[in-house]
Amino acid sequence: MEPFIRLVLVVLFLSNAYPASKKHYTDHQVAAMIPKYFVRDHNSPNIKRIQIYGKDEQKYLHLEIDVNRNRYLGELDYTLSAMANITQYAKFPFDKFIVVMHPAIKSEEPEMLESNAKCTIDYFIHNRISRKRWSENCTTISSDFEIFVVPSTSKPGSENISSNGLNDDNLVKLILFVSICAVCIGFLLKRKSK
Repeated sequence: MEPFIRLVLVVLFLSNAYPASKKHYTDHQVAAMIPKYFVRDHNSPNIKRIQIYGKDEQKYLHLEIDVNRNRYLGELDYTLSAMANITQYAKFPFDKFIVVMHPAIKSEEPEMLESNAKCTIDYFIHNRISRKRWSENCTTISSDFEIFVVPSTSKPGSENISSNGLNDDNLVKLILFVSICAVCIGFLLKRKSK
């Protein structure tokens, strides 16, 4: 009886220890972390807007930043690196990153970059692909905003977050816990009846 209880306790401990080893953040937490990440570095661009939304069955993280043409590439790289750093721990992964760059000179047109999120994380975080491959295969830069139409929001600057599937993880954990408890009780009752 005692070895069985030890086994059950070890299994319960290990099943709870694994999810705690890597934090997973909700979309609201990801959106709240981005400004904090940018505040750490005084050379980071100014954030105008953060938006999380779903479109065409894909999840988007959309940032609008002010850029200085003298540091254009550095600010873009910093923004994409920040997005990759934060979203790698998202509870539900992002599919696309959108960065809208508003130039400091008002006469110039804003530009938009769309990037595949997984590919960007592989480049900035894991160093699995080269910069050339990342820029050729994973990104699109355009000043044509027709391609990148963003769904409208009720309040500007607010996040549109899909709630589909948010509780699936908790439901699986609950079913697993109830099943383990039922097996333990059944085992104890069977042992007691002998």
